Amino acid sequence: MKTRPIILLLFFAVATTTLAQNKIKANDIIKQINAGKSVEYSKVEIEGDLDLTDLENRRVKRSSGWFNGNGDEFESSVEVSLKFTDCTFLGNVLAYYHIERSNETYVAHFEKDVVFRNCVFKIASEFKYSEFNGIASFEGSMFNEPANFKYAEFSNGPNFARVKFEDGADFKYTEFPRETSFEKATFRGLANFKYTKFRSPLNMEGVAFRGNEDFNYTKIDGRDFTSYLLTK
Repeated sequence: MKTRPIILLLFFAVATTTLAQNKIKANDIIKQINAGKSVEYSKVEIEGDLDLTDLENRRVKRSSGWFNGNGDEFESSVEVSLKFTDCTFLGNVLAYYHIERSNETYVAHFEKDVVFRNCVFKIASEFKYSEFNGIASFEGSMFNEPANFKYAEFSNGPNFARVKFEDGADFKYTEFPRETSFEKATFRGLANFKYTKFRSPLNMEGVAFRGNEDFNYTKIDGRDFTSYLLTK
């Protein structure tokens, strides 16, 4: 008769442990990055803001001219690979933010591979001015709020295949290398590609624009991008 309560207690303990393992604090991920450990998670919820601009290697450099006037720019470098699969980010994912009152800009750059596969970004996702020096893949992910990749730089063609931009995306002034993919991506809201530069080959097969799009001054291989789309 005592066996059953023991079994129930063990089941409860296992269930509680499993539940705990399905959630992780964003600050714990930052600690891993600062310790030089590669980050890899699958099927977890990330609680709190993942602020990649606030790393131990953050440095300040004086900006000039068009970037942010006389304000300071603070740069962090993510020196380990990041891989998230089927994860949900409950807070903001920040590789960029700007403080108006002090005219300070905070940016994170990525030295190795960055993979967000089949993930959900519940709130803000800021990658403005970020440099991606390895693989960059957001394949199958969903952005519930506007995704900001304005001025982002990619060393390799990023993968945005099957991504759902539920409230638009800003790729203004972004320069995309060869082998970029937006295959079967869906844009709701404004898809802003103004002044963007693409290089072929480019995969836009099955892309769907359900809101407004801006391809003014957009180029591919130096020629008009709108004409390129009409031939596809």
